[in-house]
Amino acid sequence: MTPILPYCRVPIVVRESNAAAPEVARRVTELIAAKRPGAVAEHVGSSAVPGLAGKGTVDLLLPTPSEEIPAVTDDLLALGFQRQAVATAFPPTRPMLQGIIRHGDTSFRVHIHVVPADSPEVPALRGFRDALLADPDLRTEYARLKRTIVDGGTVDSVAFSKAKHAWIVATLERLGLVENAEEAEVGRLP
Repeated sequence: MTPILPYCRVPIVVRESNAAAPEVARRVTELIAAKRPGAVAEHVGSSAVPGLAGKGTVDLLLPTPSEEIPAVTDDLLALGFQRQAVATAFPPTRPMLQGIIRHGDTSFRVHIHVVPADSPEVPALRGFRDALLADPDLRTEYARLKRTIVDGGTVDSVAFSKAKHAWIVATLERLGLVENAEEAEVGRLP
């Protein structure tokens, strides 16, 4: 039996942060490193920022040389991760795999973003996380945006991501993390 359980889509709810998320992220990064020596996943997204409300999903970035992405994807599938049900959201050249892991009495949704190591998305994901860690006003603004989207009736994960897109693109550019987020295709941050 794999440690990663089948993923199930649920309506988006913005909830307060879970203090166990970093431990869950650490466990999953260790599973990945054990399966694929040398692979270093990093905790990104809202759950990587203490006190930041979000979907409750643990997002991990796995920078990977482009030529290794198919093999890394196979290794993640062997751990029990699954391909995204909405295949058009992330192409096979930049997959996002998903699964659930139990931690105590809680099930955590986990997304693994396998990103080409030389993609501008890698420093953008790291930089966005670090900016959120450093700036309480940015955290407040981002949490408010997410709540506004859900309060407006958007509860589908793909529609939720699309609703955040323009704000994320503008924020990445304002922070100097990318010159043109649309061209760099980094507006899909978790």
